[in-house]
Amino acid sequence: MRRIVVLAAAAALAVAPAAAFAAGDQMAPAAQAPVPDATVGKAGAALHDVAQLQQKYQGKMDSATPQQKQGLSEQANAEAVQAIQAHGLSVQEYSQVIRTAQNNPQLKQRLLQAANKGD
Repeated sequence: MRRIVVLAAAAALAVAPAAAFAAGDQMAPAAQAPVPDATVGKAGAALHDVAQLQQKYQGKMDSATPQQKQGLSEQANAEAVQAIQAHGLSVQEYSQVIRTAQNNPQLKQRLLQAANKGD
């Protein structure tokens, strides 16, 4: 199970969840300021939960009709937002950390390590 979560978290970093970036599209590119460990921990825990939601909904989406997919997508996005906020981050803060990690290998590693603590 842990390997699946690691792979799902890495995939989430490569292709960010729609919920995380829908609100963040209007944001300026993330500055290269260091990301505090507490923020990395929160974002990693949220990433873990979002990756699990992606797994949960992927199977449902594969067998859904186009109309059902729309509803499932909305439900998955709402749950992802709740998961992010449950860890004390706004969607914008989470998005910024994810974006920064996509271009910063050290941050990406820290984020994946934090995501794996959820197992």
